Amino acid sequence: MANYLICDNCQHKNPVNSERMVFCKGCDKKLANNYLDWKKSKFDSSFESYVLRETTENGEINTEAIMPQKEGIFKRSKSVLISHTIPEVKIFLGSTVILIALFFVLTSTFFTSSSSSAKIEGNAYLSEVKWGTYPITQTLSLSVPFELKESESVLPGYMHHYIENAKSQKSESSNSFSVTVEKINFDALHTIENSAFIGVNDAYMKSPGVDILKEEGLHTRIKGYRTYVEHGSYVKDGNEYLYENYTLTKGTEGVKIILSYLKNDHLLCQYADIVTKSLLKNKTII
Repeated sequence: MANYLICDNCQHKNPVNSERMVFCKGCDKKLANNYLDWKKSKFDSSFESYVLRETTENGEINTEAIMPQKEGIFKRSKSVLISHTIPEVKIFLGSTVILIALFFVLTSTFFTSSSSSAKIEGNAYLSEVKWGTYPITQTLSLSVPFELKESESVLPGYMHHYIENAKSQKSESSNSFSVTVEKINFDALHTIENSAFIGVNDAYMKSPGVDILKEEGLHTRIKGYRTYVEHGSYVKDGNEYLYENYTLTKGTEGVKIILSYLKNDHLLCQYADIVTKSLLKNKTII
């Protein structure tokens, strides 16, 4: 019987037939509980355990493997309590109460601090939100949450010798969210290897000490542009970011669109989805 992962974004049922399945086949977004992320925090991280515990069978939750484990825990707990003498039980219960109280104090302090930080950070970018749809080429447009302004190019210096009519723009709330747009025309007398253009990253990703984890790429076609899409993550200044890197080419025309945004900020992730959907209109898989 087939096993599936259901996408949180579009509810598409994805057959689980590979350890490398990370992105939804319906909307290309990262699956929330893919095997590669799941196994990082599990003692028993075999693919078979993952399929048994985390996937569904024909859209119905597979609980058969979970229930025996819970029953085993209850049985072990019961046997431990019975085997203790009354003084030992009192000491155990007293220690447990103290630990629980300490846990709630520390948890309350942590979440109060985290909420304050999140509120300050949220207010910082929320005050800058100004949604707009901007033309990128004659057929491409992009909806972004912050004003799209001219910016410094992220292309390497040598590449400027082989291109014409370069234009660099950025929609950004500093250190939280960034959409970089590079539009160029290749010099008809020279060529740049496609892999070099694909490998161009944004300013956040080029920061010192940043180690980029590239997860998977996808070839598609967007409004006549042959497109390579790369997804991944990286850590910058102690914060984890997600990125989406789009490389579009058609004839001598090239466009780079790179999104970087804080992974743990739910609202910024929603912003990224809106930007992506505005770009992926009329896409076709090739």
